Amino acid sequence: MNERFDVIIVGARVAGSSLAILLGDLGKKVLLIDKATFPSDTLSTHFMSHVEYLRRLGVLEEIEALGLRKVTRMRTYIGDSFVEGPRPSYTVIPKRDDLDHVLLKRASSFPTVTVKEGISVRDLIRTEGKVGGVVTEDRRGFRETIKSDLVVGADGKNSNVAHWTGAEEYEKVQPLRPVVYGYYEGVQPLKKPATEIFLHEGRIGFVFPMEEGRDCLGMEVHPEEFKPIMKNPTYEFEKMYRTLYGMDERLQGAQLQGKIIGTPGMPNFFRKAYGDGWVLVGDAGHSKDPSTGLGINDAFLQAFLLAEAIQRNDEGESWEEVMVAFQKQRDEQLFPGFQLTLDYINSLKAFKRNEVALFQSIAANPMVWNKIVPSIGGLLKKESEEIPLLYQSVEMEARSFGFNSDE
Repeated sequence: MNERFDVIIVGARVAGSSLAILLGDLGKKVLLIDKATFPSDTLSTHFMSHVEYLRRLGVLEEIEALGLRKVTRMRTYIGDSFVEGPRPSYTVIPKRDDLDHVLLKRASSFPTVTVKEGISVRDLIRTEGKVGGVVTEDRRGFRETIKSDLVVGADGKNSNVAHWTGAEEYEKVQPLRPVVYGYYEGVQPLKKPATEIFLHEGRIGFVFPMEEGRDCLGMEVHPEEFKPIMKNPTYEFEKMYRTLYGMDERLQGAQLQGKIIGTPGMPNFFRKAYGDGWVLVGDAGHSKDPSTGLGINDAFLQAFLLAEAIQRNDEGESWEEVMVAFQKQRDEQLFPGFQLTLDYINSLKAFKRNEVALFQSIAANPMVWNKIVPSIGGLLKKESEEIPLLYQSVEMEARSFGFNSDE
C-alpha cells in the first residue's frame, strides 16, 4: 500500500471506530487497523450511561434493531432489601462483538475510510523524531510501511503506541479488584428492565439486561478470591452468585452462554495524550476500575474531543495549541469519574450485621423515609465531605428530575 493517509488509527473498537466515523464525516483520509477480525468479543464493562453518542454517530437504530431492551431503571441491593429509581435517560447494553462490529461497519461506509482487519502494527516510523506512520504485518508475515500525518493509538490499556512513544503515566494506581462475568440465557427478569447492583460481603454483583432472555451477570470480587474462582469458574461463580438476594431462584433453568470471563483487575491511570505526530484515545489514554461502568462512555467522549481538536487544527489553530486543550478537556471531564471510582472501590467493605439490619428495617419503614427525605441532601453532603464530587454528581443527575438548587 503506497497511499499516504491523513490519520492512521491503531485499534478499531469503540474509541477507534468512533473516531474514524467522525473523521470520515470531515472528509479525512483514514486508515483504521485492528489485529482482530470482526465481529469479535472483548473484555468490557458493557454499560453505557445513555445512548446519545450512538445517536450522534448514526448507529443507534442499528444497535437497537439487535433487539436490546431499553433499560430505564436502576436497583441497588443490600442484604435482603433494595432501593430502586428511574434513570434520567434510557440505555441499551449490547455485547461488544455486536457494538464494535456496528461501529466498524459505519466507519467503513465512508469513502475516505479504509479498514484493515487481521493486521498487526509492529512499529512506528519516525522522521527526525516525528511519528509519520506505522509498520504493519499480516497473518502471513508480510510487512508493510504505511505513512500518515498522524497516528492515533486506540489500542487499549496495554497500548503499543503508548509504549513506543514513551507516553508518561500519571495518577497511577495499581489494579484494585478482579472481575468475573458471563452471559446467561433464561434468568428470571424483573418486570421492568433495570441495571441491578448488589453490595454484598464487600463484593459488587451486577445484572445487565441485554436482549430479551439474555443478561450479563458479573461480580467484582476480593483479590484473594480470583485464582480459586478461575480454577473452576462456572461452578464457583454460580455458587457465589446464588448467595445474592433472589438470584438462587432467578437462576433456576438459566444457562451460561460460552464461558465465564475473568480479569485480575484493570490498571488505573492517565497517560500523556499526545506528542509529535501521535495521540492516544480510549483505554490507551485513560483506564480505571470497571466498577462504575464508565469505560465505553469515556471512549466515546475522547473520540469526540479529538475529532473536534483535529477540526480546529484544520481551521488554523496550531497543533500544540489544540492538543494542550484536548488533554486538558479530557482530564477535566474524566478525572471526577476517576476519583469517584477509586473512592468507591477503596471504601467497599462487608457491612456489619447491625448496619444491614438497620438498612433492612429502614427500607421497609415509610415513617423513617418521611423523616429522612427532607434532609437527605444535607446528610449526603456531610457524609461525602472527603469526596464532594459524590454529592455534586447526584445533584447534577437530580436536575433531570426537576431538582432546583435555589429552592
